[in-house]
Amino acid sequence: MAARALCLVALLIGCATVPAPQEPVFPVAPEPFITRFDGAEGITFNGEGRLFIGANNAVWEAQPDGTVRRLTGVHRHLGQAGIGARDILAADFGPTNAFQHGPNDDGIVWRITPEGERTLFAAGIGDPNAILRLPDGTWLVSDDAVDIIYRVPAGGGRAGIWSRAVPFPNGMALSRDGRRLYVAQIFSAIGPVVPDNAIWEIPIRAGRPSGPARIVARTERAPDGLAADERGRLYIADNGSGTIRRFDPATGEQIVVAQGMPNVASLVFGEGGFDRYSLYATSTERGGGTIWRVRVGVRGARPHR
Repeated sequence: MAARALCLVALLIGCATVPAPQEPVFPVAPEPFITRFDGAEGITFNGEGRLFIGANNAVWEAQPDGTVRRLTGVHRHLGQAGIGARDILAADFGPTNAFQHGPNDDGIVWRITPEGERTLFAAGIGDPNAILRLPDGTWLVSDDAVDIIYRVPAGGGRAGIWSRAVPFPNGMALSRDGRRLYVAQIFSAIGPVVPDNAIWEIPIRAGRPSGPARIVARTERAPDGLAADERGRLYIADNGSGTIRRFDPATGEQIVVAQGMPNVASLVFGEGGFDRYSLYATSTERGGGTIWRVRVGVRGARPHR
């Protein structure tokens, strides 16, 4: 009752809202958040605002204080995405991968509960990497060893080809209106691996590609994960340069947000008990597996789950 009375008083005298933090002067110094892993890549929040990380060939839940709890093992810890109210999806190369064993189709997308129960969500993908839900409820899964972005039905099942327009696609993010898909091209060849630096845009209509793909930006070396903020700007984990970059599709402007993160891989904006005005980022084995926090002063776009 006391709290309600205070709110009424505030309304009568003019309630002051807590302002959002201003964007800092970039680049900012990244803050190590978790340093116990040997290598990490996937990172996502579920619908409850709980943070999950793919690291050390397992899926973990992390707390705001940096403590972690192991949920379940996987063959390979790759991209993740929240699905529904509580669960997450986790990409897994499976028993083999194109980088070590050649072409294959034994990749897996798992559905994992916060209790660690693991069930098959999608199969028929060689080396699944990033996962993204479209507004129509279907899922896109990139395979960075070939030129395919797969489509998976809303409830899971066998994957089909959605696009072959982007070579070696990795991270994906949607525009604010959901009409464009942005895709990071990380390689131009994998035998041996040759890094690339292109960010592509694919127009979308009714959940399908609706026009030719085009390159809209280039980074320094090997763009990996992507995330979008509430203003429609893209944040790019530029793996090869160890930087996070921000690209504005409306103006073409690109800036370095943070640097000094060797082999930075995946990005997600904070939710729940985590700082909503920060990015949380992973780094691969070559980057030491550190999980970073990067203060950017803006919130992420509303996620589709």
